[in-house]
Amino acid sequence: NETSSSSTTVSVADAQAVLANELTVYRSPTCGCCGKWIEHAEAAGFTVKDEVTEDMAAIKAQYGVPQNLTSCHTTVVGDYVIEGHIPVEDVQRLLVEQPDIAGIAVPGMPIGSPGMESGDYVEPYTVFSFTEPGETAAFAEHS
Repeated sequence: NETSSSSTTVSVADAQAVLANELTVYRSPTCGCCGKWIEHAEAAGFTVKDEVTEDMAAIKAQYGVPQNLTSCHTTVVGDYVIEGHIPVEDVQRLLVEQPDIAGIAVPGMPIGSPGMESGDYVEPYTVFSFTEPGETAAFAEHS
């Protein structure tokens, strides 16, 4: 049940432009699910620069991730921040539509989100958009 405001058809050119973006993923050396999310992004065609760091709090502060939206890993692509286990189709939509926001986030680590798979079970979760002043809104719903 996606809450996409439009049924945007992504052209081949749009798709290639989106995949030309390199994702920089900042993650803790002890987090295995982050590695699974990287595999999810790479399987979709993204190039991923894997940055392992002990100080994730500093990364989240540097990129302005609201405290109520934090997850385990933080990804940067272009001018956007992508926080947590966000499905790659939401990342692609963000890069095609280019809304005037700071980024998108999935707080916590919902079971069934990319990198957090557990059989067929999917805990319903929301991908939120956020702005630099900290305003949030629903970007996509997953169930």
